[in-house]
Amino acid sequence: MNFVRSGLALAILVCGYALADQPPTIPAIVVTATQSERDSFLVPQAIASITPEFIDHSLQSMTPDLFRFTPGVYIQKTNQGGGSPFIRGLTGKQVLILVDGVRLNNSFYRFGPHQYLNTIDPNIIERIETVRGPSSVLYGTDALGGAINIITRKRSDFSKPLGYNGLLSAHYESAADAGVFRGEVEGNWNQLGLIAGATGKLYDDLDGGGNLGRQVPSGYDESDADLKLNYRLDENQELIFAGQYTRQFNVPKTSEVTLGDKLKFDYEPQERRFGYLEYRARQLGVFDGVRINASYNNQREGEQVITRRNPAIETLELTDVDTVGLSLQLKNRIFGDHDLTYGADYYHDDYQTRKVERNRVTESERKLTPGTPDGATYEHWALYLQDEAHLLDSLEGVFGVRYNRYEARGEVTDQSLRFETDAVAGNINLGYRLTPALNLVGGLAFGFRAPNMEDFFGRVDFFSEIPNTSLKPEESFSKEIGLKYRDEVLSAEIFYFHSDYEGFIDRVTVGRRADGAPIQQRQNINDAEIQGVEASAEYPLNAQWLVGATLTWTEGRDAKTKAPLRRIPPLNGAARLVYYPMDRLWIEGSVWWADNQDQLAKGDIEDPRIGAGGTPGYTVFNLKAGYTPHPQHELLLELENLTDKKYKSHGSGIFAPGLNVLATYRFRF
Repeated sequence: MNFVRSGLALAILVCGYALADQPPTIPAIVVTATQSERDSFLVPQAIASITPEFIDHSLQSMTPDLFRFTPGVYIQKTNQGGGSPFIRGLTGKQVLILVDGVRLNNSFYRFGPHQYLNTIDPNIIERIETVRGPSSVLYGTDALGGAINIITRKRSDFSKPLGYNGLLSAHYESAADAGVFRGEVEGNWNQLGLIAGATGKLYDDLDGGGNLGRQVPSGYDESDADLKLNYRLDENQELIFAGQYTRQFNVPKTSEVTLGDKLKFDYEPQERRFGYLEYRARQLGVFDGVRINASYNNQREGEQVITRRNPAIETLELTDVDTVGLSLQLKNRIFGDHDLTYGADYYHDDYQTRKVERNRVTESERKLTPGTPDGATYEHWALYLQDEAHLLDSLEGVFGVRYNRYEARGEVTDQSLRFETDAVAGNINLGYRLTPALNLVGGLAFGFRAPNMEDFFGRVDFFSEIPNTSLKPEESFSKEIGLKYRDEVLSAEIFYFHSDYEGFIDRVTVGRRADGAPIQQRQNINDAEIQGVEASAEYPLNAQWLVGATLTWTEGRDAKTKAPLRRIPPLNGAARLVYYPMDRLWIEGSVWWADNQDQLAKGDIEDPRIGAGGTPGYTVFNLKAGYTPHPQHELLLELENLTDKKYKSHGSGIFAPGLNVLATYRFRF
């Protein structure tokens, strides 16, 4: 039924095409797929954008929740403070997250779903671009499933020598009794622009749907601060400085308490410091484009754990990773119809780790060996070349190649890591203009992911999991074909993809403890294949009505046994209908849904978050509106999950909110 509903929604868009008085479709300009500003319709890859208007109309206080209407992206939540994107069946360290084109992923990103996307405050985001499929040529390791580029806001109005404005906002969510407060100033002094802000968030335990009640523990607090300066040297040159800080306090990993053997499992601290200095230029000497970036990324993650077996003992482990990055990118047009993008990048991680066992009765402490070596290092550098070629009047291509080098060092107990490897990635993407409104696109891509520090040492405690310093890179070969349609009103696309993977890294049981519990280790064990279909459409029925829908189907299996892969998202989709009765008012009704997921791997069945019965399907209805009575005042209101449905996304450790009232007030000055 859910497949029929979403298929019907997509059909309505096409059937309504005959209606008159439609406003023209505005081309979406994207940069992530090719590192060039291009109309997304002309990019021969699968790419989706979350627009500034969509973000401005959103009442979501967490960045992962902005993806509910993004085709091909499925969000899993282990806890209220989490939100891990699945793209083409992959998640965690197999999906790359960028901020303004700078890597957020470091070499400690975890196996499986994680919470790092939620350390980005949605209040600083201008738009989000998602490239589905391997993006290893431009971005290197971790981009097997795809890449998400969070593009943050900067000052764009330089019409006055001295200009300024600001924002104060307050937000409330009933399901978590949450309050979010934001203060922001923006301005310019001649050619120097500034945006600076601070956000505070307070979340209580989350109330699920039906008779579930409060999910304890799930509440946490958060503080954010941000600064962005952009100085226009002239009309072709710009210097940008950005700084971001996020601190989340005592974030519970809910499923470890409600479904596991823990009395307490908190991420404390969860802290991110991120900044970069970037120089951009157009038409500089012999180059058509220049981008030079130096970045710093510090992520501190602590785990505070108390087990039910030994409640007098608390284990505290801290992993502190400093990442320094450098990148150079150049552009040249040659022979009139070839746009070359080429460059180099370098990233270096330094680790500081510690682990102690604290007696809660005597308050004494005992040092333990941390899972990841203290003083470990991980670095990688790369050279790449991409050619955007106009081959024929109706045929365009994007061809790329990248060479990468990786080195890692670390020692813990008797395990010594001396890892060195290199890899070459490449892609061929073609777009053929069948008609002025219809593009046939397709591509082949060789991707890779080098094992990172978390792969080598995992959640090692030398008791239930042991390290493996002999892992090899994961490799992929992906094929995709799609149709993109866009005329003056209707925008639609559909893609089919098939990816083969070699050397998937997963946990395997290598022995048994004295009590019979398994001893695990990460190994390259799986060859896998994942295929799927992604479709979306958006259609303005007339000047007042807009309808859109998405549909995603994914299947993943072991290449040899044909058994299902772990955590593959179910068939899912979304649809929304927006009404603009006047300039100052808009109303939106929406639905998102997922089918049952009962195609389960052995690891899914053994996972208490899923179990032998799989994850039930769901359909969730929502209604929201925005009203601007005065240019300085804006009010947004949303009723989420109108039927108070008890549900969760596949693999999640916490249920989604039940009936949830969200309200936002913004005051601009």
